Amino acid sequence: MAMKHLILLVLLAGAMACNGDGQKAQGETASTAGIVSNEPKGSFLPPLNPGESPLISILTKDFWVFEYYVAEDAEARKVNKGRWFKFNPDGTFESGHWEEQTGYGSWRINEFEGNLVLYLDNIYDSQDGQWEIQGVNQEQDTMTWVGVNKTSTAGIITKVINLLARPTKAQFGVEE
Repeated sequence: MAMKHLILLVLLAGAMACNGDGQKAQGETASTAGIVSNEPKGSFLPPLNPGESPLISILTKDFWVFEYYVAEDAEARKVNKGRWFKFNPDGTFESGHWEEQTGYGSWRINEFEGNLVLYLDNIYDSQDGQWEIQGVNQEQDTMTWVGVNKTSTAGIITKVINLLARPTKAQFGVEE
């Protein structure tokens, strides 16, 4: 297990070295950057086995959608409502906002310091994320994700729900 972490750490360090210093443009936030752009601004590591957690079968079912996105920034809350993920068993995913696909990349789940952490490596570096999966309801159609400290998702809490298809603004009562 320690060897896997070491290899992953080396790969991540190499990827960071290839992608520059990791600084965002002034005024750009992790929650909004890249969502509206059509040009990929980054890269993602090749997909790995997502892990051996029982959550794999839950996550790879249909679409997972941010129903609530709790952050201090009101604009971030608005922009991320309706953001979705479609996780594939091969370690790849698609992501989007409402009915539009806005990204893709690789994902995995690892245990870190006793917590299950979902790692998202998006083609848009601004949409990369690390989320501690804190809870899944009994029906396995709702989860709580919390942003991991020292990452772009730090301090953010989400409620994600499982839907059969991409979400629509009408489903969530959001005006055009």
